Formats: sequence, C-alpha cells, structure tokens
Amino acid sequence: CIRDSMIFDQILFHNVEELEETEKGYLLRRVCKKVRDGISDGVQNNRFATGVELRFRMTDGAVDLTLSSELVAESATVHIFFGSFQGGGEYSSKNVGPGNTTIHIEYPTGMEKLRQLAEEYHLPYDPEVVRVVMPYTPCYYVGVKGKVEPPRSGDLPEKTYLAYGSSITHGSLGLIQPDSYAFRIAQQLGTDYLNLGFAGCALMEEEMAEYLISRKDWDFASVEMGINAVGEKRRLELAEFERRIDRFTQILAADPRPVFATSIFVFNGEDAEQELAEKMRRIVRRYAAERLIFTDGLQLLGDPTLISADCTHPSVRGIEQIAVRWGHIMQETLQMTDF
Repeated sequence: CIRDSMIFDQILFHNVEELEETEKGYLLRRVCKKVRDGISDGVQNNRFATGVELRFRMTDGAVDLTLSSELVAESATVHIFFGSFQGGGEYSSKNVGPGNTTIHIEYPTGMEKLRQLAEEYHLPYDPEVVRVVMPYTPCYYVGVKGKVEPPRSGDLPEKTYLAYGSSITHGSLGLIQPDSYAFRIAQQLGTDYLNLGFAGCALMEEEMAEYLISRKDWDFASVEMGINAVGEKRRLELAEFERRIDRFTQILAADPRPVFATSIFVFNGEDAEQELAEKMRRIVRRYAAERLIFTDGLQLLGDPTLISADCTHPSVRGIEQIAVRWGHIMQETLQMTDF
C-alpha cells in the first residue's frame, strides 16, 4: 500500500492509497486492495472519496482538471481551496456529473495578499497549493491539462490528524465535505487530516485497528465507535460488540500516539435502539476510558434537535458542535503533551 505519497500525473492524491483503473477513469481508493480484502466485505466494497483531495501547484497559473462521479441521490460537488483559503467566486465549488466534467482552475488575482496573510498568521498550507476537495460520493480522476507539480516541502501542515468512524465521520449530511467534523477539527488545530470514515461499516474489526497503527502518516487520531452496530441490518450481539471493543482499543492503546475515542452520539431512533445504544455506550466507556482519551458521545452531541430527518445523522449544526467540542478537547490535551 502507498500512503500519502501517492503522486500521479504530478498531482498528490491525498488520502488515496490506490488508483483503480476503470472505464470511467481512475477510482480513488482510500485503502488498497490487499488491506481491504483482509478486513470485511463492507470495507472491501466501500468506494467513497471521503477526505480525498487532489493537491498540486500550477506552473502556468491555470489547469483543466477532468473528473467524473457516480450518479447518487446526493450532489457531487468539489470544493477548491488555495492553501488554507477557500476558493472565491467561480473557483469555489463545481458540480461533478456521471459523465466527464472538466473544471477550469486559475490562481486568484489576489495571490500576493494570500501569501502575505499565510505568512503573517502562520497558516498551515501554502496558498499556491491548489486543494481540490472531493465529495464523499464515489469519484474518478480522468486527467489534467496544463503544467502542474506536486506540493513542495513545507507547503503542507507538519502534523496530521486521522479520523476513523461511521458515516458521521465520513461526513454524511454535512452537505459538503469541508463541513465534516474531521475537516473542521483539522482546521481548528492547524493540521492536515486523513478521513477513514466508512459509511455503514465501521465495525471495529481487529484487522482495522492493526491497519490504523501500521500507518505512519498520522500524529494523533480519533475513533468513533458504535452506531453501525445498532439496527437490524448491522447489529452485532452485545457479547461480540464487547469483544471487538476490547480488542480494538487494546491494539490502539499499544501505539504511543494519542488516540481520542468516543461512543454513540445522540440519535432519534426507537426505544429498543436507544436501549441497545446505551448498553453499547457503557461498553465503549469501560474499555476506552482506561486505554484511550475518552469522551462520551452524548457529551459531544446530546441535543436531539440537531439530528437530521433520518433520525440518525447529525445536521450541519450538529456536526459543527461535534467539531468544536471535540476539537477543543483535543487541543487542550495535545498542548499538555510533547505534541
């Protein structure tokens, strides 16, 4: 597997371990096949572009980037950043359809001012690095026209935050990928980020824990545990759930890097689901509080009015609350260490 050094066509494919060649283009895979096949069917079949960014410098000041996506219910929108700055005007966001979509990108006319601000405020990304933030829908890279080069040494943040969890980590109902809590926490802390949210299949497999600690491209991490084990389709027996939480947290705790852990956030399911979720919260607390840096999910998000109409996923405001509260806890904790 290749880590964050995945460079193709002189573009850095951030949070991509494998480019899978298909008729539609290169499917952006966050976990390589060798690892996927050893974890679970859910992870094997996960094709989302969650947390993927295409990063490059434009040698001539402009490029045409061609992408495509799969036709899904939610809109597939890429967001363009120039370093730490969100793109403006016509270079802020672009919809990507199931056919080839070519996106023209130019450097903003105020680049000199952006460079000045980045230096004055010690921003983590160089503004000349174009960051094309992909949507969480399955996406394909088709090609690029124009001269580009990968980011240079010093262009990107020194530290990296890795987030593992369910569709909530993945960014569902955040509406745009930059509003996922992983992205927002990284912004707060001035770090880079890796999003390993797996919609519907974050089941705390032992093999997943081993994979996470095998990666040397992160400095601290968070794990959101439990919601995918609630409900008839994904339910684990409590004994199996406890066995997995025990082993999962044990493996993570053996790594010296800080790992922040949480349990199930508030959701608006039926009484039986709420009872099961509360039992699971107690199990997660039992093991994570002793081994990791634990915060109860209800402490991060306990307001049922901040849950979307599907009764499970936080709304945009709910996600922002998780980001602000957990980000504050992470910042305070990390400041007390050598981090």
